[in-house]
Amino acid sequence: MPTADSVIDRSPGPSRRLNGDEDSRITVGPRRPLAAKPGLGAPVEPRSSQRPWSVNILLVEDDAADTSLILDVLKRHPKVSAAQASDHPELALTQIAAGRWEPNLVLLDIHMPRIDGFAFLERLRLIPAMASVPVVFLTTSCLARDAVKAQQGSAASYIIKPNTYAELQARLDTVIKRAVFG
Repeated sequence: MPTADSVIDRSPGPSRRLNGDEDSRITVGPRRPLAAKPGLGAPVEPRSSQRPWSVNILLVEDDAADTSLILDVLKRHPKVSAAQASDHPELALTQIAAGRWEPNLVLLDIHMPRIDGFAFLERLRLIPAMASVPVVFLTTSCLARDAVKAQQGSAASYIIKPNTYAELQARLDTVIKRAVFG
């Protein structure tokens, strides 16, 4: 298990993929009701009070080691469900368009072999239900032109992949909180 000062090891690890033959949702943390801490009063309510909050994350990342690390961070969140679309991002778009998967947050890499992140975002935005879903680029690209292009493509945020596990965890924690509480 990584510690706060662990340097990210990019060796491949186990992961499940979004696939048309399998259940497209992969729960990476247990679902339990939001509870108030003693002495702190009622919990802060998320944007939608119509149902217990959760974050359904679609991870579009082609690097197996990065995928494993990101999923490891996500599984620590009790209200997070995640699916990954590393080998077939086009299949993820098809499943989203068909209503089989409804992410309310997308973590997206830029440089991928089948379809780059910008093309994925452009096609995602053509799906009416995904027009306003936050998309966060999580990438190794530190090029200013990529960051500008991400903002022009309606990305909610642009994060350069950090070098430590603790920093990755902190950044993803912030992204998840923003997705839930605005």
